Amino acid sequence: MRRIQVVIREVDDQIADPPKELATFDLPTADLAALNPETALDNLEATTHETGNAILRRTLQAQWEVIDAALAEQYRQRFFPSASASRRPRIRKGR
Repeated sequence: MRRIQVVIREVDDQIADPPKELATFDLPTADLAALNPETALDNLEATTHETGNAILRRTLQAQWEVIDAALAEQYRQRFFPSASASRRPRIRKGR
């Protein structure tokens, strides 16, 4: 039996690790014997719409997670600099 599968992966170009698989969707197969010729197209369209929305929802969710992590890291860098960067030289007071 052959089937169609959609895989959503996260690829980080900064590191050499293999892509991280986020989600896998097996597209539903159509049972040709069970399809009613009068409603076959409507049923296939409904299935396509439901499956497509699920795939798109998970894809966008993954994108938002990446953007959120990047923005959080930028915030941390801006407001909580590393210890070496935040040290100021001490000024000795004269007597």
